[in-house]
Amino acid sequence: MDQGAWAAAAAEFTVSRRLYPTRNATFHAAHCLRRLQRYDEALEMFEALLREFPKLPQDQKASAQSALDDLHALVGTVEITGAKPGASIVIDGRDRGDYPPVNPIRVAAGAHMVRILKDGYAPFEVRVEVAGGRTTPVVAKHVALTASGRLKVTEQSGKTVDVVVDGDVVGQTPWEGVLAVGNHMVVLQGEGNLGTGPAAAPVKARQLTTLSLRAEELEAMLRVDPTPAGAMVTIDGVPVGRGTWEGALRAGAHRVEVRDEGFVPVVRQLSLAHGQQEKLPIALQRDEDAEVWKKPSKFVVDLTTGFVFTPSFGGDVAGECDGACSRSVGLGGLGLLHAGYERGSGVSFGATLGYVLAYQKTTTRAALVTPYGLSDERGTVDDQLKLTGLVAGGFAGWRLGERFPLLLRLGGGVVIGAARDQRTRFRPIDGGANVDDVVRVDPAESSASAFYFYLDPEARLSVHVGERLELSAGLQALVLFAPTDPRFDDRQDVGVSHRVATNRERPGVASYPDDALTARTLVLFVPSLGARYAF
Repeated sequence: MDQGAWAAAAAEFTVSRRLYPTRNATFHAAHCLRRLQRYDEALEMFEALLREFPKLPQDQKASAQSALDDLHALVGTVEITGAKPGASIVIDGRDRGDYPPVNPIRVAAGAHMVRILKDGYAPFEVRVEVAGGRTTPVVAKHVALTASGRLKVTEQSGKTVDVVVDGDVVGQTPWEGVLAVGNHMVVLQGEGNLGTGPAAAPVKARQLTTLSLRAEELEAMLRVDPTPAGAMVTIDGVPVGRGTWEGALRAGAHRVEVRDEGFVPVVRQLSLAHGQQEKLPIALQRDEDAEVWKKPSKFVVDLTTGFVFTPSFGGDVAGECDGACSRSVGLGGLGLLHAGYERGSGVSFGATLGYVLAYQKTTTRAALVTPYGLSDERGTVDDQLKLTGLVAGGFAGWRLGERFPLLLRLGGGVVIGAARDQRTRFRPIDGGANVDDVVRVDPAESSASAFYFYLDPEARLSVHVGERLELSAGLQALVLFAPTDPRFDDRQDVGVSHRVATNRERPGVASYPDDALTARTLVLFVPSLGARYAF
């Protein structure tokens, strides 16, 4: 312990306690187990210290009580239900007794492999995450064996030792029993260091497999802590189970292999000296090309809605608003429904259907009105522009990220609708006493069919609110291209009054020119919110 060889010291103190439990051996064993981060075993040892030695020196008692308080936050409980009475409980390769357990099963906070074994049933195995100070439930489900075989284990020199199959003590040599078909790990354990290293036992359906092993003094201890916690550990070519493995081995060279689906396997060669206690942490690196990490393809539907704004509709109306003319920012709304197919790589494609609506006003815009039979009359007019249309097309996108997915999408298609201009308050510029001056123009409205091709670049950031549902916020630009621009109808009759020689007003009819209501290229910016569902 003074040399910091915590594993070796813990083993020595534990053996000492088994021979004769003393206060110092118990205190130091608990201290070593805590340094090894075997917090559940350390907690049990400190509890044993306070229970078995109530008259501790005050410094040891205070130290033990402080350690207990700290360890309770680092140790959780596994609560098993649903198992068959008498089933064996094995956690991280360590036998934890039979079901139902007499005492709560405590483990260090973190990931653990729980195995529940019962003759005549397939092994139940599950990986659990245990939080410090919390109870993690495990509901065992026993499935009766439909295919089984028999295994017979003997010790070559006739010694009577325990037979351990898959971490569970099943009896003593010679032993014979029924096991599930497949590979099993067998070790022999006797008094002191007597035992064997792991041996493979392939059990076949309706056949007897015989395994003869020789127990010997095992001079070294090895503990393998894999990451992820459910990785398969293989010692000298024998799979010993998933998760942490700890056992006695002979001194000499050994081969340790750790592998798990989706990770790059790791092989370590090590040589254990006589009396060596080795702790071997092995962290696997994720294999990004592995099939397990590739996301499945899915159908997706998402609905987005947002505010439309544009500096100008352009054309001969908003685009020619200068000088004394003023115009508002173009405002409106856009709703789009996307339905498509998304591949596991994040690439998606599909169809789009939606509706767009936008308004823009101009005031005191310079305009011409032409009474029939008279010359053009200059003045100013107010316009209320409106653009509506059905959006139909397709899209292609690329999605990346996990916690906050980012979607980059480009849409394209057509917008089929109408452009309308309502004109009011015509004010002549040079109105006065001159004959034929226009003094009043009635309000006029013209609506023209509008057809655009569109491109819709878009970026969206999402957050998960369920396994299949996401909410998102995004920004897009609906860029419209008109083969022919919609225009005000110059054949439309507009009622006017103009001054005649008698200084009286005479009604008449006039027309406005065929002004372009929008530009050939129009850009609508759209900040939006959306919801996405995948199935």
